[in-house]
Amino acid sequence: MSIYQAEDSVQSPSILFRLNGGLYCADSRYVSTIMELPKYTPVPDAPPYISGIFSLRGSSVTLFNLRAALKLQSLHEEFDAFTTMLDARKQDHINWVAALERSVKTGEPFSLATDPHKCKLGRWYDSFKTDSTELASHLSRMEEPHRLLHESAQRMEQCEATGDCEAIANCKQTALDEVRSIYMPKVLSVLEEAKEIFRIREFHEMVLVLSGDTSLGLTVDEVLSVEMVEEEAAGAHNQIMTRSPYIRRVVRAPGQDELILELSLPDILQVGDEVAALRAAASAG
Repeated sequence: MSIYQAEDSVQSPSILFRLNGGLYCADSRYVSTIMELPKYTPVPDAPPYISGIFSLRGSSVTLFNLRAALKLQSLHEEFDAFTTMLDARKQDHINWVAALERSVKTGEPFSLATDPHKCKLGRWYDSFKTDSTELASHLSRMEEPHRLLHESAQRMEQCEATGDCEAIANCKQTALDEVRSIYMPKVLSVLEEAKEIFRIREFHEMVLVLSGDTSLGLTVDEVLSVEMVEEEAAGAHNQIMTRSPYIRRVVRAPGQDELILELSLPDILQVGDEVAALRAAASAG
Protein backbone atom coordinates (compact mmCIF):
# COMPACT_ATOMS: atom_id res chain seq x y z
CA MET A 1 0.00 0.00 0.00
CA SER A 2 1.28 3.46 -0.88
CA ILE A 3 2.43 5.64 1.99
CA TYR A 4 0.08 8.27 0.59
CA GLN A 5 -2.83 6.14 1.76
CA ALA A 6 -1.81 6.52 5.41
CA GLU A 7 -4.63 7.28 7.78
CA ASP A 8 -5.44 10.95 8.32
CA SER A 9 -5.70 10.28 12.06
CA VAL A 10 -1.91 10.12 12.26
CA GLN A 11 -0.74 13.57 13.30
CA SER A 12 2.48 14.86 11.79
CA PRO A 13 3.93 18.32 11.22
CA SER A 14 3.67 20.06 7.87
CA ILE A 15 6.28 21.93 5.86
CA LEU A 16 5.13 25.52 5.29
CA PHE A 17 6.31 27.33 2.19
CA ARG A 18 5.61 30.36 0.02
CA LEU A 19 4.37 30.27 -3.55
CA ASN A 20 3.55 33.42 -5.51
CA GLY A 21 2.97 35.30 -2.25
CA GLY A 22 0.57 32.67 -0.87
CA LEU A 23 1.10 30.31 2.05
CA TYR A 24 1.01 26.55 1.40
CA CYS A 25 1.98 23.37 3.22
CA ALA A 26 2.77 19.71 2.59
CA ASP A 27 2.69 16.78 5.03
CA SER A 28 6.27 16.24 6.18
CA ARG A 29 5.82 12.45 6.31
CA TYR A 30 5.96 12.34 2.55
CA VAL A 31 8.92 14.65 1.96
CA SER A 32 12.33 12.97 1.93
CA THR A 33 14.55 15.90 1.02
CA ILE A 34 14.49 19.70 1.03
CA MET A 35 17.10 21.23 -1.27
CA GLU A 36 17.95 24.23 -3.40
CA LEU A 37 16.82 24.05 -7.00
CA PRO A 38 19.59 22.18 -8.86
CA LYS A 39 20.52 22.35 -12.51
CA TYR A 40 18.06 20.24 -14.47
CA THR A 41 17.40 18.98 -17.96
CA PRO A 42 14.14 19.98 -19.68
CA VAL A 43 11.88 17.14 -20.82
CA PRO A 44 10.81 17.44 -24.50
CA ASP A 45 7.03 17.68 -25.06
CA ALA A 46 6.33 17.59 -21.32
CA PRO A 47 3.27 19.32 -19.85
CA PRO A 48 3.89 22.92 -18.68
CA TYR A 49 3.90 21.82 -15.04
CA ILE A 50 6.91 19.54 -15.62
CA SER A 51 10.07 21.66 -15.64
CA GLY A 52 12.57 18.85 -16.25
CA ILE A 53 14.60 16.14 -14.51
CA PHE A 54 17.70 16.05 -12.33
CA SER A 55 19.77 13.38 -10.63
CA LEU A 56 19.68 12.85 -6.86
CA ARG A 57 21.58 10.03 -5.13
CA GLY A 58 21.58 7.95 -8.29
CA SER A 59 17.88 8.44 -9.06
CA SER A 60 16.18 10.61 -11.66
CA VAL A 61 13.85 13.19 -10.09
CA THR A 62 11.07 14.87 -12.07
CA LEU A 63 10.53 18.56 -11.27
CA PHE A 64 6.89 19.43 -10.74
CA ASN A 65 6.28 23.17 -11.24
CA LEU A 66 3.64 24.06 -8.65
CA ARG A 67 3.11 27.55 -10.03
CA ALA A 68 2.18 26.15 -13.43
CA ALA A 69 0.06 23.36 -11.94
CA LEU A 70 -1.89 25.84 -9.79
CA LYS A 71 -2.16 28.31 -12.71
CA LEU A 72 -0.22 31.00 -10.86
CA GLN A 73 2.13 33.58 -12.34
CA SER A 74 5.53 32.22 -13.23
CA LEU A 75 8.52 33.66 -11.40
CA HIS A 76 9.52 35.57 -14.53
CA GLU A 77 6.01 36.98 -14.93
CA GLU A 78 5.95 38.05 -11.27
CA PHE A 79 9.37 39.70 -11.58
CA ASP A 80 8.38 41.46 -14.82
CA ALA A 81 5.17 42.77 -13.24
CA PHE A 82 7.08 44.05 -10.19
CA THR A 83 9.77 45.79 -12.22
CA THR A 84 7.23 47.24 -14.66
CA MET A 85 5.30 48.70 -11.74
CA LEU A 86 8.46 50.20 -10.20
CA ASP A 87 9.47 51.70 -13.54
CA ALA A 88 6.04 53.29 -13.83
CA ARG A 89 6.33 54.79 -10.34
CA LYS A 90 9.79 56.12 -11.19
CA GLN A 91 8.42 57.79 -14.31
CA ASP A 92 5.53 59.26 -12.28
CA HIS A 93 8.03 61.06 -10.09
CA ILE A 94 10.21 62.17 -12.98
CA ASN A 95 7.05 63.74 -14.42
CA TRP A 96 6.19 65.19 -10.99
CA VAL A 97 9.54 66.97 -10.73
CA ALA A 98 9.24 68.23 -14.31
CA ALA A 99 5.81 69.67 -13.51
CA LEU A 100 7.18 71.30 -10.35
CA GLU A 101 10.04 72.85 -12.30
CA ARG A 102 7.61 74.13 -14.92
CA SER A 103 5.50 75.68 -12.17
CA VAL A 104 8.55 77.50 -10.78
CA LYS A 105 9.57 78.83 -14.20
CA THR A 106 6.15 79.86 -15.49
CA GLY A 107 4.30 80.66 -12.29
CA GLU A 108 1.44 78.32 -13.22
CA PRO A 109 -0.25 76.51 -10.32
CA PHE A 110 1.17 73.12 -9.32
CA SER A 111 -1.70 70.62 -9.37
CA LEU A 112 -0.04 67.26 -8.63
CA ALA A 113 0.00 65.44 -5.26
CA THR A 114 1.79 67.20 -2.41
CA ASP A 115 0.84 64.47 0.08
CA PRO A 116 3.35 61.55 -0.19
CA HIS A 117 0.59 59.08 0.72
CA LYS A 118 -1.69 60.13 -2.14
CA CYS A 119 0.58 59.64 -5.14
CA LYS A 120 0.57 56.22 -6.82
CA LEU A 121 3.92 55.28 -5.28
CA GLY A 122 2.77 56.28 -1.80
CA ARG A 123 -0.49 54.36 -2.11
CA TRP A 124 1.38 51.27 -3.32
CA TYR A 125 4.01 51.47 -0.59
CA ASP A 126 1.45 51.96 2.17
CA SER A 127 -0.34 48.75 1.13
CA PHE A 128 2.72 46.71 0.09
CA LYS A 129 3.43 43.57 2.12
CA THR A 130 6.42 41.30 1.85
CA ASP A 131 7.93 38.45 3.85
CA SER A 132 11.41 39.66 2.93
CA THR A 133 12.85 41.73 5.77
CA GLU A 134 15.65 42.74 3.42
CA LEU A 135 13.27 44.15 0.82
CA ALA A 136 11.08 45.83 3.45
CA SER A 137 14.12 47.41 5.11
CA HIS A 138 15.46 48.59 1.77
CA LEU A 139 12.18 50.18 0.70
CA SER A 140 11.90 51.95 4.05
CA ARG A 141 14.93 54.01 2.99
CA MET A 142 12.64 55.70 0.49
CA GLU A 143 10.18 57.04 3.08
CA GLU A 144 12.01 60.21 4.17
CA PRO A 145 13.25 61.43 0.77
CA HIS A 146 9.85 60.64 -0.76
CA ARG A 147 8.11 62.62 1.98
CA LEU A 148 10.51 65.57 1.64
CA LEU A 149 10.15 65.50 -2.14
CA HIS A 150 6.38 65.97 -1.94
CA GLU A 151 6.57 68.44 0.92
CA SER A 152 8.88 70.61 -1.16
CA ALA A 153 5.83 71.65 -3.20
CA GLN A 154 4.17 72.80 0.01
CA ARG A 155 7.31 74.70 0.97
CA MET A 156 7.20 76.51 -2.34
CA GLU A 157 3.70 77.73 -1.57
CA GLN A 158 5.04 79.13 1.68
CA CYS A 159 7.76 80.96 -0.25
CA GLU A 160 5.10 83.46 -1.33
CA ALA A 161 5.26 84.97 2.15
CA THR A 162 9.01 85.55 2.14
CA GLY A 163 8.89 89.07 0.72
CA ASP A 164 9.73 90.57 -2.67
CA CYS A 165 9.77 88.76 -6.00
CA GLU A 166 13.50 88.04 -5.90
CA ALA A 167 13.28 86.49 -2.44
CA ILE A 168 10.30 84.36 -3.52
CA ALA A 169 12.16 83.18 -6.63
CA ASN A 170 15.28 82.30 -4.63
CA CYS A 171 13.20 80.44 -2.04
CA LYS A 172 11.47 78.34 -4.72
CA GLN A 173 14.71 77.67 -6.59
CA THR A 174 16.40 76.44 -3.42
CA ALA A 175 13.54 74.01 -2.77
CA LEU A 176 13.63 72.84 -6.40
CA ASP A 177 17.40 72.29 -6.29
CA GLU A 178 16.99 70.09 -3.21
CA VAL A 179 14.33 68.04 -5.01
CA ARG A 180 16.51 67.51 -8.09
CA SER A 181 19.86 66.92 -6.37
CA ILE A 182 18.89 65.14 -3.13
CA TYR A 183 15.36 63.76 -2.79
CA MET A 184 14.61 62.62 -6.33
CA PRO A 185 17.91 60.69 -6.86
CA LYS A 186 17.42 58.87 -3.53
CA VAL A 187 13.89 57.80 -4.39
CA LEU A 188 14.88 56.58 -7.87
CA SER A 189 17.94 54.76 -6.49
CA VAL A 190 15.91 52.86 -3.87
CA LEU A 191 13.34 51.77 -6.47
CA GLU A 192 16.00 50.63 -8.92
CA GLU A 193 17.92 48.65 -6.29
CA ALA A 194 14.67 47.05 -5.09
CA LYS A 195 14.46 45.21 -8.42
CA GLU A 196 17.70 43.34 -7.79
CA ILE A 197 16.77 42.50 -4.20
CA PHE A 198 13.43 41.14 -5.42
CA ARG A 199 15.11 39.17 -8.21
CA ILE A 200 17.72 37.55 -5.96
CA ARG A 201 15.12 36.58 -3.36
CA GLU A 202 12.43 35.34 -5.72
CA PHE A 203 14.74 33.35 -7.97
CA HIS A 204 16.17 31.33 -5.09
CA GLU A 205 13.75 28.41 -5.45
CA MET A 206 13.67 25.32 -3.25
CA VAL A 207 12.62 21.74 -4.03
CA LEU A 208 10.62 19.36 -1.84
CA VAL A 209 11.51 15.84 -2.98
CA LEU A 210 8.66 13.43 -2.24
CA SER A 211 9.09 9.92 -0.88
CA GLY A 212 7.71 6.94 -2.75
CA ASP A 213 8.30 4.84 -5.82
CA THR A 214 8.10 7.83 -8.17
CA SER A 215 10.80 10.43 -7.60
CA LEU A 216 9.08 13.80 -7.79
CA GLY A 217 10.36 17.19 -6.68
CA LEU A 218 8.03 20.13 -6.05
CA THR A 219 9.46 23.59 -6.79
CA VAL A 220 8.50 26.23 -4.21
CA ASP A 221 9.58 29.84 -3.69
CA GLU A 222 10.74 29.61 -0.09
CA VAL A 223 10.54 27.06 2.72
CA LEU A 224 9.48 28.77 5.97
CA SER A 225 9.10 26.26 8.79
CA VAL A 226 7.85 22.87 9.96
CA GLU A 227 4.72 23.18 12.11
CA MET A 228 1.59 21.38 13.19
CA VAL A 229 -1.53 22.60 11.35
CA GLU A 230 -5.23 22.40 12.07
CA GLU A 231 -8.04 22.18 9.55
CA GLU A 232 -9.95 25.41 9.00
CA ALA A 233 -13.74 25.29 9.20
CA ALA A 234 -15.38 24.63 5.84
CA GLY A 235 -17.92 26.95 4.24
CA ALA A 236 -16.63 30.07 2.55
CA HIS A 237 -13.23 28.47 2.09
CA ASN A 238 -14.56 25.58 0.02
CA GLN A 239 -14.28 27.64 -3.15
CA ILE A 240 -10.55 28.02 -2.49
CA MET A 241 -10.20 24.26 -2.42
CA THR A 242 -12.11 23.73 -5.64
CA ARG A 243 -9.79 25.93 -7.66
CA SER A 244 -7.34 23.07 -8.17
CA PRO A 245 -7.31 19.29 -7.72
CA TYR A 246 -3.90 19.70 -6.10
CA ILE A 247 -5.30 21.48 -3.03
CA ARG A 248 -6.55 19.09 -0.32
CA ARG A 249 -7.90 21.44 2.34
CA VAL A 250 -7.52 24.82 4.07
CA VAL A 251 -5.60 24.83 7.35
CA ARG A 252 -4.16 27.17 9.95
CA ALA A 253 -0.93 27.10 11.94
CA PRO A 254 -0.17 28.69 15.34
CA GLY A 255 1.36 32.11 14.89
CA GLN A 256 0.23 32.42 11.28
CA ASP A 257 -2.53 34.90 10.48
CA GLU A 258 -2.94 33.69 6.91
CA LEU A 259 -4.96 30.74 5.70
CA ILE A 260 -2.77 27.91 4.43
CA LEU A 261 -3.55 25.72 1.43
CA GLU A 262 -2.49 22.13 1.99
CA LEU A 263 -1.31 20.18 -1.04
CA SER A 264 -2.97 16.94 -2.04
CA LEU A 265 0.20 14.89 -2.42
CA PRO A 266 -1.48 11.70 -3.72
CA ASP A 267 -2.92 13.64 -6.68
CA ILE A 268 0.44 15.23 -7.41
CA LEU A 269 2.19 11.88 -7.15
CA GLN A 270 -0.29 10.40 -9.62
CA VAL A 271 0.76 13.04 -12.15
CA GLY A 272 4.35 11.99 -11.54
CA ASP A 273 3.43 8.39 -12.31
CA GLU A 274 1.77 9.45 -15.57
CA VAL A 275 4.78 11.49 -16.64
CA ALA A 276 7.12 8.61 -15.77
CA ALA A 277 5.01 6.29 -17.94
CA LEU A 278 5.17 8.74 -20.84
CA ARG A 279 8.94 9.01 -20.50
CA ALA A 280 9.27 5.22 -20.41
CA ALA A 281 7.10 4.88 -23.50
CA ALA A 282 9.09 7.52 -25.35
CA SER A 283 12.36 5.78 -24.47
CA ALA A 284 11.01 2.42 -25.63
CA GLY A 285 9.86 3.95 -28.92
